[in-house]
Amino acid sequence: MEVETATDDWLKGFMSRHKDLTVRKPESTSLSRATCFNIANVSTFFEKLNTVLQRYKFPPHRIFNADETGCSTVTNPPKVIAERGPKQIGQVTSAERGTLVTTLFFINTAGGFLPPVFVFPRVNYKDIMLNNGPPGALGLAQVSGWMTEDCFVKALEHFVIHVRPSKENPALILMDNHTSHVNLRVVEFARQNSIIIVTFPQHCSHKLQPLDITVYGPFKTRYRTAMNEWMLTNPGKTVTIYQIGQFVKEAYLPAFSPQNITQGFLKTGIYPLNSNIFSEEAFLSSYVTDRLDPQSNDGLNLYKESMEINLKQLLHLLQNRLKLAKKMSF
Repeated sequence: MEVETATDDWLKGFMSRHKDLTVRKPESTSLSRATCFNIANVSTFFEKLNTVLQRYKFPPHRIFNADETGCSTVTNPPKVIAERGPKQIGQVTSAERGTLVTTLFFINTAGGFLPPVFVFPRVNYKDIMLNNGPPGALGLAQVSGWMTEDCFVKALEHFVIHVRPSKENPALILMDNHTSHVNLRVVEFARQNSIIIVTFPQHCSHKLQPLDITVYGPFKTRYRTAMNEWMLTNPGKTVTIYQIGQFVKEAYLPAFSPQNITQGFLKTGIYPLNSNIFSEEAFLSSYVTDRLDPQSNDGLNLYKESMEINLKQLLHLLQNRLKLAKKMSF
């Protein structure tokens, strides 16, 4: 059978016949994320979460998601309206390379949030770093500007002040398993203060973390807009870490709306709990590596059963795709 390359005319005709298709830029996903987000890991996570929820009966306002994001003094400028013709449209940025300030947020399934925690890249923290920042925010200092074990324990102290968990009324925090989050000091502090911690599977937070799904997107957009407006009203001035608090305040209040927050928990299947929230296609990239622990009891049999199930699911999905391709070819 002779194989030929499709021409531009054929592609234009194909796209014109199928109005439901469009050319899109795929989001970059690392191999670790693609393979670790599999049925076995996700099922285990939901089983653990269900066990914790059944045991403690948390009300919605006691179930939290905690995660950091980086706020830089330099970001990509927003889109602008410009005259057709010129290939390049320039806009001044604060500097070529920015300084990063780590910001930690807490949200709960009722749509609420706590004042954020800032980690500034300095040896010592000064109150001037949070001038015009969010009310009640906690400022910390660490030379690299990254979250560390010490900083996260102080962030949990900030959490306890606002949430006041107790033995009669504990609180649940869902977060990733970064070393600054999961260590002996954090575990001991959580145990002493009635904080229950459930971590997401490794490299799965991009699908399971509510903050990543529906909150950080609009937050980053508004953050860039706030910085751009500040530069337009302060020509010739450079953005420093002392303006970060102001930009975060302008961005996070509208971005952390109850609707955005509750949608994040809903779309990840965390609240209301829905372990079947993800379709077969969501696990397609992990089918070749999806397996249970072969070191456990009966691990070999479980591994074989898992592979058989995955192969059947993959075959079923490919058959459906083949049928769809045949329909679209006419």
